[in-house]
Amino acid sequence: MQISLSRFFRRSLIACSLLSFIGLNALNCSAAAGLHFSQTEARYDRAQGRLLLTVRVQTSDFEAALSERANHKISAADPGSLAPLALDYIREKLLIKTAAGDSIRLDWAGIDVTDAHLFLFFEASLPKGIEGASLANTVLIERFSDQINTVELHDGALKQTLVFARDSGQKIVHRTP
Repeated sequence: MQISLSRFFRRSLIACSLLSFIGLNALNCSAAAGLHFSQTEARYDRAQGRLLLTVRVQTSDFEAALSERANHKISAADPGSLAPLALDYIREKLLIKTAAGDSIRLDWAGIDVTDAHLFLFFEASLPKGIEGASLANTVLIERFSDQINTVELHDGALKQTLVFARDSGQKIVHRTP
């Protein structure tokens, strides 16, 4: 069964919202107390040879990071001006390489803005699959010493969660026994 890209993003948004409400409310409460985090869901579409990514970040933290880089106030209330800056930032901070070591370029696929979170959507060509690829995720780590970033990978039976903190390097995607 093939899922369209827009349907995938709608499902991802619903799933992230549901997880936030049910399981990650503790993280949201902790964020108010000083914990900073981002979540990325990466689903591999074998039929298209594409990796579909949804990056969830806290709106205020992300606006502050982009504002600092742009030397002027960036607001999620204007997604049109935020989008190109967000793409450049994520391309620099969320790095993916194939098993052969070739860098993967992320393409912009959209944004959804809520008061508390931004959902940034990307896709990338990955014709040989995700297994063996390496990832590094330093989103907002330059701003917060306690920043935690997770990447949940899905490719059929391959399911893996990678966790990144300040001193994390690249991590390899592999099948678990």
